[in-house]
Amino acid sequence: MKHLRWIPFLRVVSLLFILAAGGLVLLAEQQLRQIQDILPANSQWGVVNVGGLTVEQARQRVLAIYLSPIELNYQNERIQASAERLGFRVDLPDNLENFQSNSSAFSFWAYLWNKPQQPKVLPIEFSLDETQLRAYLQDEIASRYDISSIPPLPLPGSSRFSTGVSGRHLDVEASVARFQGVLRDPFNRKIELVVKHEPASQVGSNLLKAVLINELKEANFNGIAEIFAYHLTEQQVVHFAVADGQEVSAEIAFSAASTIKIPILLTALMQIEPPFPDEFIRMAERMMVYSENPPADQMMETYLGSTLAPLKVTEFLQNAGFRNTFLAGYFYLGAPLLRRFETPANQRVDINLNPDVYNQTTAGDMGQMLRAIYSCAESNQGVLVEISNGQLTSEKCAFLLEMMKRNRIGVLGQAGLPEGIPFAHKHGWSEESDGLLHTISDAGIVFGPQTDYVLVIFLYDPQQLLFEPANMLMARLSQRIFNAWNPDFQVEWNFGKFQYR
Repeated sequence: MKHLRWIPFLRVVSLLFILAAGGLVLLAEQQLRQIQDILPANSQWGVVNVGGLTVEQARQRVLAIYLSPIELNYQNERIQASAERLGFRVDLPDNLENFQSNSSAFSFWAYLWNKPQQPKVLPIEFSLDETQLRAYLQDEIASRYDISSIPPLPLPGSSRFSTGVSGRHLDVEASVARFQGVLRDPFNRKIELVVKHEPASQVGSNLLKAVLINELKEANFNGIAEIFAYHLTEQQVVHFAVADGQEVSAEIAFSAASTIKIPILLTALMQIEPPFPDEFIRMAERMMVYSENPPADQMMETYLGSTLAPLKVTEFLQNAGFRNTFLAGYFYLGAPLLRRFETPANQRVDINLNPDVYNQTTAGDMGQMLRAIYSCAESNQGVLVEISNGQLTSEKCAFLLEMMKRNRIGVLGQAGLPEGIPFAHKHGWSEESDGLLHTISDAGIVFGPQTDYVLVIFLYDPQQLLFEPANMLMARLSQRIFNAWNPDFQVEWNFGKFQYR
């Protein structure tokens, strides 16, 4: 009977235990529901640790980190830019569902037995709108921080030019490529933009032309001048003609005088192979360095043969494309005119300088011829090598230039150059039928410390060309071109303020 008395008590105790266990289960289930919104420790969203956060908190952290401002470095300039303005996009909606479903899968019994929840790892889906990024870099960065280079400018009252200013510009395409790395590493928010430096540009051909025309005007030169200058590195050309202070069409027919000896020696070189005989070298030196006429006649007779040798020189010139240059007879007094040549230049009706019917050229023809000789000597290429079928070689063209370098007269174009600068040139002038000097010329290649260039200047005065002021004017023009194209080695002589007349 005593044992029966304990039964109700045991039932009550059991019921209490059952109720307590049920309460604990309900409490555990409630706690599980709460932590199901919390991401497991060490969970990763991309490279961001989101453990211990709710999914929404994780989302905000990911967006805050991946869309945090980016520091753009443009050399010493630092620019803060919004990631979204740069075109960054982070797409998270699908990732939220994946996180939630993974968290919900954690079982009640695993939680009840205190089994640790496995960390979650999800990738980040992001993108970069490169079109938007390029627009930002161009409109907001390049437009503000790029600096254009400034070419040297002429200094008033001087033959010198100011020092040019270098520039810089943003390389947009190269910079865009660097932004891809920021997408993968959001904790590195600095980008060094690619900036390219631009050295100070050369004096432009239009500016140099204007400067040279102004020199002619300031000197009060009322004759006719034609100038051809060619930058052999940049392939920049300055070619113009001026008559009585006004620009006119270039390619005017001038008396070639001794400048025609350049193609004479070229044509003769086609007929001989090195090593050259002493007699040939002597003739070349006398005609090119001392500008004597008999050696030129002798060279044509010896190496071109017959009384028609001057026409062979002309044939060579025509084949090479120099349509305005010819030699129609020997130099000796009383030599017959072998043929009368009509050229595009001497058939012009707007300008006629009554050039010598025996030999004529233009500044353009002579300049292009010198350019071809330079190409032949430097690289064994160009029109002279082609039309001669290999009879003109770099060795032969170099021999011609060497002879021209020995022509150290110290006047005309050479007078404007620094001492010691090699100038392979041939000058020319002669008295005409009235016994007066009307035309003077200098044609050659300047081997400058910064660049080599072709220089051809023709001056003509219908009344009488006054040598001293013409010499000073040509030297001044030559120096202007040298200073423009060799800005680090500029020189200036005290020409004074002179007037041609």
